[in-house]
Amino acid sequence: MNTLAISPLKIGTLRRLTASHPFFADWDVERLKAVEPYCRMVQAVQPAVLLELGAVDPYAYFLLAGEIGLEGAGGERRRIAAGELDAGFPVAHLRPSRYRVQARPGAQLLRIEGSQLKRFAVRRAAARFHINESSVGGSWRSHPLVTALLRQLRAGTLEVPSMPGIALRIRRALAKDDYDLAGVAAIVSADPGIAGRLIRVANSAVFGGQSSCDSVQAALVRLGVARAQNLVFGLAARELFQARNPFVKERMVAAWRHAIDIAALAAVLARLTPGMDGDRGLLMGLLHEIGALPILKLAEQFPDLDGRAALLDEILGGLTPEITATVLEQWGFHEDFREAALQQGNYFRDHDGDPDYTDVLVVAHLHSMVRQRAFHRLPRIDETPAFARLALGKLSPQLSLVVLDEAKSQVQELKALLS
Repeated sequence: MNTLAISPLKIGTLRRLTASHPFFADWDVERLKAVEPYCRMVQAVQPAVLLELGAVDPYAYFLLAGEIGLEGAGGERRRIAAGELDAGFPVAHLRPSRYRVQARPGAQLLRIEGSQLKRFAVRRAAARFHINESSVGGSWRSHPLVTALLRQLRAGTLEVPSMPGIALRIRRALAKDDYDLAGVAAIVSADPGIAGRLIRVANSAVFGGQSSCDSVQAALVRLGVARAQNLVFGLAARELFQARNPFVKERMVAAWRHAIDIAALAAVLARLTPGMDGDRGLLMGLLHEIGALPILKLAEQFPDLDGRAALLDEILGGLTPEITATVLEQWGFHEDFREAALQQGNYFRDHDGDPDYTDVLVVAHLHSMVRQRAFHRLPRIDETPAFARLALGKLSPQLSLVVLDEAKSQVQELKALLS
């Protein structure tokens, strides 16, 4: 007797089965129709092994009813029941599988060919400034702010923040083969606030300050011009997060605090990963949601959003990645910055080859919200391809957090320097 019953699905049944499943919440009928030929219903008649440890099974499984058990290489065991947070994501998603998965009698699962799931399952980024209040009825896409913003974006008239002047001047100076270090120091020194903070950064333990730097030029020598350029850009970007309207100002403050948090984590994670640059991770974290600024500036023209925080958060979550990519393109940043901004919420993004900075950004987000995992409906860190690719992917999620706890002083100092 077969312990697993596997049967094809019609589109009507597929729609019914996925209607209440959180992973498919943003799937429209056309996407379901496209993936339907690659779907099967799997039912456990008796206890049955779904995946062996180390298996390279080409399918993704979603638990619809009943329970499954997972056992890791170290003997650790856990149970997942339908309706729980972990049941909202693909089961044992990584290949080779990190778990031996057993379906309990009565368990029902949706099986989808992994290549097709990867093709169709583009995840929407999670809202970053979500607060604990009741959900908003209707669609955020119908608000006049969204209509105006998309119209301006398509017409090329959206008012995006200008690259900070000091950052632009340094970039132009360093573009010359025969740039003069004293000239670069003069550009930085013209802004006393940034000059003072750059010296403070150079003297910090994070950047190896053992003897004191007392001039901008000495700070540039210690840091190196490439690192200093990234830091000046980050320090200058802080000044862009300003607003007069109280409810918009509150969101600006939240946006910058979030950027600092992600930047500090991204810097540590990048330094822990061979072949990656912590300074580049830092700057990418600081700028990864710079597209929130034009949205919030435009929001000042819509006073009805004052007091409708959840609606504004949905708008920010839905549009910030694309607009961030637009801003970074206008500022002349490399494609990896834009890709990271667009894919920051795609927790199941997979790719061939070595880890990239999008992987760093994804894992930084997961770590930053680890204590809010259920609230934000986040997957387990060890079930994401990004985690597996980074150096931390060789560890368990628990050891990953231990590593970050050991680096806590570095993270806190970076946050203090950038606040």
